[in-house]
Amino acid sequence: MTQRTSRVSVSALPLLLHVRCAPRIVVHLADVAQAGRAIVSSGRSTLPLLVEVSALREVTWDAREAILSYHHPARVAILGSDAVDLVLTAFTVRSPMTIRFFTERDDAVRWLLRR
Repeated sequence: MTQRTSRVSVSALPLLLHVRCAPRIVVHLADVAQAGRAIVSSGRSTLPLLVEVSALREVTWDAREAILSYHHPARVAILGSDAVDLVLTAFTVRSPMTIRFFTERDDAVRWLLRR
């Protein structure tokens, strides 16, 4: 199952959920809400979550607040392409979720699936 817009896609894979943001976007509250609705409608909202970002330009304040208020029951890995992505997603350290930043997909998936 994949739900996609031109900005954000959500795929329910056998062992994890995959959220992918289009490269070089400013993440808005509407993007976070759309991803959240897709996660819930997947029927697999308890699976680990891989969030892939690439060269983010910005995460708006409203989007940050929505992300911080969300609690995913399983691990969350943020897969970014560079230090800018790390800085733009660093606010997630305040999140109550178990979350880590990665630059290598294999490392992120291995961590997500580790028991």
